[in-house]
Amino acid sequence: MSTEENFIDFKCPYCGALVSYPQDAIGFARECFNCLESFIVPAAGAEAGRRIPVPITTARLVLRRFNANDWKGLMELLPDDEFLGYTDGLEGGDEEHVLRWLESDHVIKLTSPDQTFRLAVELADGGKLIGFLGLRFVGQLQAALSVNLHRNFQRQGFALEALHALLGFCFEGINLHRVYAGCDSRNAPACRLFEKAGLRREGLFLKNEFVNGDWTDTAYYAVLREEYSNTESGRTNS
Repeated sequence: MSTEENFIDFKCPYCGALVSYPQDAIGFARECFNCLESFIVPAAGAEAGRRIPVPITTARLVLRRFNANDWKGLMELLPDDEFLGYTDGLEGGDEEHVLRWLESDHVIKLTSPDQTFRLAVELADGGKLIGFLGLRFVGQLQAALSVNLHRNFQRQGFALEALHALLGFCFEGINLHRVYAGCDSRNAPACRLFEKAGLRREGLFLKNEFVNGDWTDTAYYAVLREEYSNTESGRTNS
């Protein structure tokens, strides 16, 4: 039972409004009731919450939010039919459509219900956009993830490097309990990617997706926070 005594008051790190959350939310991602931005609830006594730890940098990549200037980079990626097939809402592909997509993506926050929070993946050397990651909260402590790279940048270790970084963000940055992902069971590279990153294969949903005229099977992978430190991602980010 929550009482006044076990709530903590602090300022939103974005708009400065006073917010209040129970102490059991410390370290977790929540949102400001005023500006709706997501932040990390701080320890008791802190003046303000912590900003979401984005952008994320790795040896070769920068993971960051999309911005309006990314329209040209997205236009270069869209001719890849495989990339487009996994990019919700970008089926149009003309400049105006891409700009509207970027505008709608901008208002999605990390904790927005039933929305995918996307991180653009760009090369640290030169800043070229090569794809994006997706994270969709399921409740407050679990999330579904996705990895989508242009075919020209696959099989070079970029997807695994980005996934390592995203898992570190999930478990070390925003303190999630469980992360999972699903993919077409025929997509052998995606299955290998999740397994190499340390996700367990949890199950196979038979003929649950209708794709291009065929019923396909979905393989599901997951990792718990207590398992994370034993994965390659956990060792890489420690």
